[in-house]
Amino acid sequence: MKVIIRILFLLAAVNGGLVYLHYSQSVNANGEGANSGTYRQEIEVINRADGLYIRHHFYNLSEGRHEIIWPKGSVERGCETEGSSSCARLNDSSVAFEVGERDQQSIAYKLPKKTPLTGRKLFKKPFVFLQNAKPLTTVLHVTDEQGIGGMWVTGLERVGIANKERITYRLYRGVGFVNELYWQPQDVPLAYSSNKLAIFGEGIDKKYNERLVKMLESIGGSHVSVVLASDNQPLYAERFIVEKTNNMSQVIKQVARMSVQSRFILQADEPSMSSMIASILGDEPVGTKAEQAVFSRLKESISAEQYQQFRQIVQKKIGKKLTSSDLDQSLSTILAFDTQYFKMTMKEQRYNYPFLLLDPRSVLLDGEKVPEVKVIVQDGKSFYPAEELLSKMGYSIRSNEQSIYIDSPNRTYRFSKVQPFYIMNNRKYDYTEKPYTSINKKLYFDENWLRRIFLVLIDKSEETISIEQIEKLIKEMEEE
Repeated sequence: MKVIIRILFLLAAVNGGLVYLHYSQSVNANGEGANSGTYRQEIEVINRADGLYIRHHFYNLSEGRHEIIWPKGSVERGCETEGSSSCARLNDSSVAFEVGERDQQSIAYKLPKKTPLTGRKLFKKPFVFLQNAKPLTTVLHVTDEQGIGGMWVTGLERVGIANKERITYRLYRGVGFVNELYWQPQDVPLAYSSNKLAIFGEGIDKKYNERLVKMLESIGGSHVSVVLASDNQPLYAERFIVEKTNNMSQVIKQVARMSVQSRFILQADEPSMSSMIASILGDEPVGTKAEQAVFSRLKESISAEQYQQFRQIVQKKIGKKLTSSDLDQSLSTILAFDTQYFKMTMKEQRYNYPFLLLDPRSVLLDGEKVPEVKVIVQDGKSFYPAEELLSKMGYSIRSNEQSIYIDSPNRTYRFSKVQPFYIMNNRKYDYTEKPYTSINKKLYFDENWLRRIFLVLIDKSEETISIEQIEKLIKEMEEE
């Protein structure tokens, strides 16, 4: 047994050293140093009957004070080796690493277990983290001395494995930090592995695998692990998913959410933003049917060139806060028209909201500004709100199931809702193209029909849309 243990720890040390060296070079190449508010870490976990025994090593610590956030319920907190210089900065109360030049520190702690592992178990936040500091890379060793079998999942890439009669060893590594550790009694075989994705399972349709890989490459998020089995009970963690094999549509949605959230800062009250951003960056609808429809409507409503410009803007926002209003503003810049499409679909969750553009120009009626009149541009046509505009022109509007009635002292109109005609002052006019439309349950008139039916002149400049009533112009000319 002693020989087996020595072999396992030798393997751990060799693998850990190689990974440490690799990430040390990677971090230095990226210009991240000890004074950047970041650090690297290596965590050793040993599973025993009474608990998880953890040794936690920190590298490239800055010289400033670092407050230690211990896992809830952890005990036996302190130095890995009493009196060692490897924890010289740990203060007497073990609540912080004090100011000091030594950039490597090591501590130890234990997470007690009431009973040995039998059913599946998720350890939430089992590892120490440092307040106001960010781990760049994590190397994780998991050694099981109980011979319980099964599988351990972290969300980090699994890069090493060793099985002995009563002891198993797993090595994980990756960018960032995963503060969750999961065990289940069923060991599922590895079906696919890369630096972005690990899929465990059997009988997985290749097309789903390809979709996940393409999406993760487009988003560029952190590594994600997916465990699939027919009898799995769903579990969604920060960077890993446990699901049934036949529920790949839900897996794709969750991977998109996890990947996007690792790359952007999103608002909690805009839950569909992760699916939308994943769809834009991956150029493929992701999410629920309603969320996919929102993306498809966007792509169908703008040109291919405009869509690519929009994707590039979203890519440049990686690592930053991103809201639905930000998306609207970016799209408005490209289209030269205002829009509230993302606000209405993402924030208000009105997934059937049509893709509309608002003409940013001010509307003037007979020389006076009417700010309540907002011109909508849809499918290349301009539509004017009937209630806001026609009421200013002296008309009243009412309707029933069959007709729309619009009246003024000089003219009366009846627009049939059933057949393609309208009546003006008792004279019937047929049409092939409908003069009005309903947008968000409001009546709008097409610009060309507005000119023709209501006898107005419309003149557009870079800043204004000027509407003048012909009858009023004639009257003014006669008075002169």
